[in-house]
Amino acid sequence: MAEEVQNAQVVIPRSIIYGTLINGTLAFSYLIAVLYCMGDCTEAVTSPTGYPIITIAYQATGSKTATFVLMAMGMLPGWIALFNGLASVTRRTWAFARDNGLPFSDFVALVDPTYKILLRALLLVLSFIFMLLFIQIGPTAAFNAILSLSTLGLYISYLIPLVLLVVKRVTAPQDIPRGSFSLGKLGLPVNLLAILFTTYFVVLLPFPAKVPVTAENMNYAGPVLGFVMLFGCGDWIARGRYKWEGPTMRADISARNG
Repeated sequence: MAEEVQNAQVVIPRSIIYGTLINGTLAFSYLIAVLYCMGDCTEAVTSPTGYPIITIAYQATGSKTATFVLMAMGMLPGWIALFNGLASVTRRTWAFARDNGLPFSDFVALVDPTYKILLRALLLVLSFIFMLLFIQIGPTAAFNAILSLSTLGLYISYLIPLVLLVVKRVTAPQDIPRGSFSLGKLGLPVNLLAILFTTYFVVLLPFPAKVPVTAENMNYAGPVLGFVMLFGCGDWIARGRYKWEGPTMRADISARNG
């Protein structure tokens, strides 16, 4: 979606930094308020609702109506974020298909000529969402593995370019083009700190939550990630290396309209 932002190389990094600072400050303030108003910690942890925050809100207000309103206020941004997330994932799916990065890319990347939207990419994303919802019918370990995989994959996607960037900074810094947004001398320390941070989570996330490990509490994020990586490598060998030419910086969308 950054392709449609003017001066994206400056605006996007600033937006990420400002967004992190603002949301971090608000989250910390909310945490302080929750800790200040929390009553019996044991009662909150053992709440029959399964959500301690509901019990904490009820302890603070003493009113079911007020608790409902507070929880609704907390859920509303989540519902709004769902639509933003769906739009973002759809656009990224379409962009990756546009660059021939997905199987059946020509089909997925087609822009609907009637509605002028990324209908096929949207339906593909929605199909996966509905399939993930059905996983909850089965063992919870399978659903938790998918959730862990998304976080684990996210950190790995951060770690790989960070490591490559640091290697390039050390071996051939003159070959790194200087962009419009730069941290200057702080760049390398920030990169190293980010590598340590992401490495910690990449190692930690595949571990099981408790011992002894059983089939029910096993963390399957690692095996699932291995399967996804094997599938990706297989697709690269069979198809990707012949069609993938790198990201398309500017695309003529009308060319995909068929």
